[in-house]
Amino acid sequence: MRVTPFLLCLPFALAIAAPPAKADQSPEYVGPPVIIPGPPSPPISVRPGALAAPMEDTRLHLPDAEATCDGAPLAATYSDPLPAVQRRVGASYEDTVLAFSVAADGRTLDIRSVEGATAASDRLQASLAAWRFPPHARKDCRLIVRWRTVSVEQADTSDLLTYFAVTRDRGALRDAVAKRLGGPNSDCDDRFGGRRPAVMAYPDFEKGRRPPPGGRRWTVVRWNIDAEGRNTDIETLGSSGDVDLDAEARRTMADSRMRPGPARTGCVYNFYRTGETLEAPPMPPEDQRPDPLQQCPASVAERFKPQSNLVFPTAFRDRPIEGWALIRFDVAPWGQIGNAAVVEAQPAAAFGTQALQLVQSSRASGGFEAGVRCVVPVRYKMPAENAAPEADQN
Repeated sequence: MRVTPFLLCLPFALAIAAPPAKADQSPEYVGPPVIIPGPPSPPISVRPGALAAPMEDTRLHLPDAEATCDGAPLAATYSDPLPAVQRRVGASYEDTVLAFSVAADGRTLDIRSVEGATAASDRLQASLAAWRFPPHARKDCRLIVRWRTVSVEQADTSDLLTYFAVTRDRGALRDAVAKRLGGPNSDCDDRFGGRRPAVMAYPDFEKGRRPPPGGRRWTVVRWNIDAEGRNTDIETLGSSGDVDLDAEARRTMADSRMRPGPARTGCVYNFYRTGETLEAPPMPPEDQRPDPLQQCPASVAERFKPQSNLVFPTAFRDRPIEGWALIRFDVAPWGQIGNAAVVEAQPAAAFGTQALQLVQSSRASGGFEAGVRCVVPVRYKMPAENAAPEADQN
């Protein structure tokens, strides 16, 4: 796959692609634009391990959001639910505020956290990147996220679904939420209650309409398993409104069969359908960003070598959403990188955070000249084969 990036201040750029699920090593950067090729892989979600705190000390932290531009409310024409987070009793979060702008076509840009950053900050940014507003350029926009805290026992079905189907964490809290969703007599602690599958079916994600680029649809299905292994009493417990995905999820469970064993009640599972890749907005060309303080010789482009661990922001790869960042840095004659800073990142600050870490951990080979205020463009690209990931199942 070939990338032709705009260049800014330096005659080189980095193109970072979502890597394959398993890769032995990343190619060394040797000067020209680089992209990590590989077979398509399913979206990756953030899946922390078991909770450090006991379950009775854990709460669901649920978001309620309002968008404004220039202080006036602004309704989205398309929006995805925001993820919840888990917290310990006694911990508190202030309102989380994301700043953003709206492009002429209605997509969101310049997304960054300005107040109340949470553990879900990158996922909040990625969710907002998929939102759409009426097509009219706007500045000074805010997404104000207010948090409600409830225990698993007090949460209603809608709150439980927000955590189970939207947040997508793994661990003891998800297991407790699944048991609540399964019903008062649920004994299906995991996906199949310990029953081994005999026949497994899968949804046809091509049926129906896909969400917009970067968007996501979800459905949660609940069922019982009899002693012969048949799935019974199959129902849609909740969804984002994609009736075709709902129907495919029910058909999947009806066509699947477990091996004979103990009957189980209240099994729950969720399926996803993602939109096509949301491409990054255009990167501004070099002549639109003059820097009179820059003293960066062309030889720096040949000397600069990024680290091999090129990281695609997980929450954006999950959707999938592409982006880029411009990173400014100085180079000492002996190759040390210093004074690295983000010049700009689109469509969200998370791309700048990852690109800054990349440059800060990199090094240039020794030379006779230092570089001052050099700028490297870093692109985050989904592989062409993975331009439209069909779905993720959890």
